[in-house]
Amino acid sequence: MIFIDTDIFAIAKLFPNDERHEINKEFLGEAKEKSTSIFNLFELLGIASFNLNEVELMKLFKGFGEAYDLKILYPSTAFISVNEFVEALFEATFQKIKLRMNYQDALILAVAEQHHCTRFVTWNTKHFIDRTYLSVQTPKEFLKLR
Repeated sequence: MIFIDTDIFAIAKLFPNDERHEINKEFLGEAKEKSTSIFNLFELLGIASFNLNEVELMKLFKGFGEAYDLKILYPSTAFISVNEFVEALFEATFQKIKLRMNYQDALILAVAEQHHCTRFVTWNTKHFIDRTYLSVQTPKEFLKLR
């Protein structure tokens, strides 16, 4: 499964004049078995809140998975209590923070790894390379390798 970072969606939805917009559009149309996390969605909603009204934000929130034909991943809670879930999630996140990652990126990467994604696609590759076993690529690199 391909995991897509927030920046891809921000450019696609909010920045049509960005020079990477067409590559994003092609990538989002070509990639199969796409996913992102609930944390990425909320990060995007926070960015979009400066440009969209409440109705538009709700529409983005409710229809996001369908609009981009992707699965929204949540932290894994399989067979554990809430306390164990919180401890496991924060432990995984802390392990990433120790690799010099900010909290949001660490949390997002922890979810992508929990769900055994194979690729992590972002324009911010320097934030993730050498901090995960996942293949980290830009949309442009993804399209070249397909």
